[in-house]
Formats: sequence, C-alpha cells, structure tokens
Amino acid sequence: MLSPYRPPRSEGIHYLFARLSNPMPKHFLLRLLTLFCGLSLLSFGVALSIRSNLGTSPISSVPYVFSYIFPLSVGVLTIILHAIFILIQMAILGKQFQMIQWLQLVVGIVFGVFIDVALWLTQSIDIQQYVYQMSVSLISCVITAVGVILQVKARLIYLAGEGVYQAFAIRFNKNYGSVKTYGDVILVAFAATSSYLVLHQLIGIREGTIISAFLIGTLIRTMMPKFSFLDFK
Repeated sequence: MLSPYRPPRSEGIHYLFARLSNPMPKHFLLRLLTLFCGLSLLSFGVALSIRSNLGTSPISSVPYVFSYIFPLSVGVLTIILHAIFILIQMAILGKQFQMIQWLQLVVGIVFGVFIDVALWLTQSIDIQQYVYQMSVSLISCVITAVGVILQVKARLIYLAGEGVYQAFAIRFNKNYGSVKTYGDVILVAFAATSSYLVLHQLIGIREGTIISAFLIGTLIRTMMPKFSFLDFK
C-alpha cells in the first residue's frame, strides 16, 4: 500500500531547527547549489501538475485555488502561504521558535519565484487527451520527488510547509509522517471548500492531487538510496 514519505529518524523532527543554529555547515556552497536545484525541480513539478489539468499537489492546492480568487500569481500566493506557515510555527513553538527560522521565508520566496518562472516556461502546454494528462501528472510526481530528495540531501533548511508540520510534531509529540498526512488533507480540504464556496466549482483538486499525495512519498523512499553520493559529511 502506498503511503506518504516519512523522513528517517536520523533527520528527525528536531533536525530542521538544530541545523538552523549552525550558520555555516561544511560544503556550504555545494549544499546551497543542491538546495537550489531541488527547489527548481519542485517548482517545475508544481507547474507540470497544474498543466496536466488533473489537480495540483496538496501543498500547492491552496495557492492555485486562491490565484483564481485574488489577482495574484501562484508563486506570490505560495510566498504568502509560507509566511503564514512561519507565523503558525511561532504560535505553536512559543519560546522554542528561533528567529533564524525566518530563513524559511527566504527559501519560500525563491520557491515562489521559481514556480512563476516554471509556469511561464510551460504556458504553451495545453493537453486535452486524458492519457497525456495522466502522463504529465505522473512525470510531475517523479520530478517533485527528485526535488524533495535534493532539498533533504542539502541539509540546510526546509520549506516552511515542512517546518510547520515538524512544529506540530514537536509541540504535540506526534509522528511527523502522521502530522504531514493530516496536514495535507487539511490543505486540500481547505482549498476544495474555498473553491466551491467562492468559485462554485472545484479548481485544481482532482485525481492527480490524490495520486501525488501518495505516489511522491513512495518515489522518494525508492529513489533516496540512489542519491547517496550527495550525503554531505
């Protein structure tokens, strides 16, 4: 049975916050390059999932729906969502929250810009046949999985979406994987509800959304060992 990706315990729920307190880890430039490559692939994964017309990934469902409600791009709304995620982390963690964790917003800004660039580069893609739509949706899952792997391998800082899930896991002593699963469900439900109430139709929530929620995690677990050459010491 397919299940969402769960980070290994060696990169446990405290890992993100511990790493942020180390301002200059070894191989910093190479790690930074790996992170940027990961964000680039993640953004193209988001763009392709949108172009497939079969539904976006859970983390992008809210920005995509709200891009139809407000005159803002998916990238800009992604940045705003990251800022909200960081504020939620502050509320959850209280004194455990470190100001350096605002660096997640910098990564979120880069990610948002990359998404808008990727959407601009793929604007000519207009797929009507279902089999091709599904193919693009599956390709977007593979690209997204590789992007997540590179982000994890960089071991610098995660996106605020992952950070808020880790904050909930720390505060309430819950398993990260379970928190992420429930969090993704809440995001999709919020996006679907907002779409139906405001637009009177479902936008960006289809079978591709469900597929990506489970397939990406499986792909990450399968492909992660192939990227052992990026295990920075």
